[in-house]
Order: sequence, then structure tokens, then C-alpha cells
Amino acid sequence: MLPFSGRKELHSLIENRRAYTLPNFELNIFETYEASALVPLRFSDLVIINMIKGKKVMHLQDKVSFDYYPGETLLLPEQTQMLIDFPDAGMEAPTQCTAITVADEKITEVINYLNEFYPKKGYGSNWTFQLDKFHFSNNEELVRLTNRLFQVTLSGDIHKEALADLVFKELLIRIMQMQGLLVLEESTAKNSSVFTCIKQYIKENMTERLSVDKLCVHVGMSKSKLSRDFKAEFGISPMEFVIRERLAYAKKILKQSGSVKEACFSSGFSDVNYFVRLFRQREGITPGQYASM
Repeated sequence: MLPFSGRKELHSLIENRRAYTLPNFELNIFETYEASALVPLRFSDLVIINMIKGKKVMHLQDKVSFDYYPGETLLLPEQTQMLIDFPDAGMEAPTQCTAITVADEKITEVINYLNEFYPKKGYGSNWTFQLDKFHFSNNEELVRLTNRLFQVTLSGDIHKEALADLVFKELLIRIMQMQGLLVLEESTAKNSSVFTCIKQYIKENMTERLSVDKLCVHVGMSKSKLSRDFKAEFGISPMEFVIRERLAYAKKILKQSGSVKEACFSSGFSDVNYFVRLFRQREGITPGQYASM
């Protein structure tokens, strides 16, 4: 968790800004202490935004307005015009978010390095930032890396520039892997990639006992190769993907019927108590709370 500004550091009650500049990026910390609406914001470089505390309502050019909460990342190209509402901000309940700006040259450098030395194998795609996949929930790796980047940037370590550069490169990799997962979640059976075949197989056998062995038989790959390729492409294991698909399907059932038991068994979980614990761990609320939202 980032410390809030002291009283003497406050220059404004709306989007008060602290900036920490390193060779390859700049970390901006914004805090708002007063309810406000349609506050303009724009960056001259690509920006990675993380909500830390509170709620915003984001109005982006050519996008439908949406609520923005802690645990979510926005990835926006340079010169994107933002208008931001802070409906709940106050002196006792300030909002806080970070904005990491990075020049195109650094993004290109990292992507070129990955494509040259660690190319994706056999699936017709290169490492790339997919700016249409600009809003996503953080996984554990993204949380760990962003917190580590904040820690290093704000530290007085004599080697912090080198350490921050290494952490930042890993953060970019994890963001691209997350975007790959978003693409896979949107893919259809018409796509013939191994990963899409696995997704379709999970969808068609949601209530069955799924294992890595069954996935391997379906796509004709060894367990070690499938696990290695999945991890390299998306940063997670095949069985972690199965869990995510089941939880995504359970959410649909909860929205439709509101029944926790139906959502549990329809999505392939065999124990309601385990399903409730897992759902709360991953989503921050219980299935019953999610259904009543």
C-alpha cells in the first residue's frame, strides 16, 4: 500500500500529484479528497493506471463510461483524453491511483527483445501490446510486480534504477500475457489454435472431472509440453485456466438464476463449501453477494 501525501504535500484536493522519474518510466501518484466530476486528464506517453483506493467513473473517448475500482489496471495510449468522476471522494475517504508513463521507445525495445530471444512458438503471433485489451482485473503476479515496482521506485537504494528496470520489464511481460488470456477468453471454435481447442473442450465438458492428462489427450500433446507452452503464453498453468473458466461460467449462472448451488455444480465444482471459499478468495465477495449485486 502506498502512503498518502502529508498535509504539507497537498497542492490540490483534486488529483493531487506526486511524481517519481526514472530513466525508463515515471511513476505518478494521484489523490483526490473532494467529490468532483469530469476532471480532465491526459498523458503524452502510454500510461499504465492502477486504482489503489476508492472509486472513479471513467469517461474515455469513444468508450462507454465505466466504474473503476481497486485491483484493476487500465492501459491507455498516449494523448488519450480522460474525464473522471470522483463520486465518493472526501477528506476521510480519499481516492488514490498510480499512473506509470513510459515512452514508446521503451515498449518497442522490450517487445523486440522478446520477439528476438523468446519468440512465441507455433501459434502465428508475436509479443505485442494489444491496446484494445485496455481494462482488466489484476492477477497475483500483476499485484506482486506493481507493489514491488512502487517499493523500488520510492526507495533510496543506490541501485534502484537497475532494479526498477528489471521489475518494469517483467511487468510488461505479465501485462501482455494477461492480454493474451483476454484474447483467448473472447476466441471462438473457428480459431484452430491449441489454446482455443482447449477452451472449447473445457466449455463442452464443464461438469466433467478435467485434468491435464485429459487436455493433453484432446490436443495430442505431452503433459510437459502443454504445461510449458501454456505457462509461456499466458503465465498460468492449464489447470489454473480451467478454474478461471469455471468461475467465469459460475458468474453467468449466478446472474441468471441467483442460485449458489446451481452455479457450483453447473460449473464443475463438486463441493459447495469449496466453491464459496474459492469464489470469495478470487473475487473478494461470496457467490451470494455477487448474485445479489
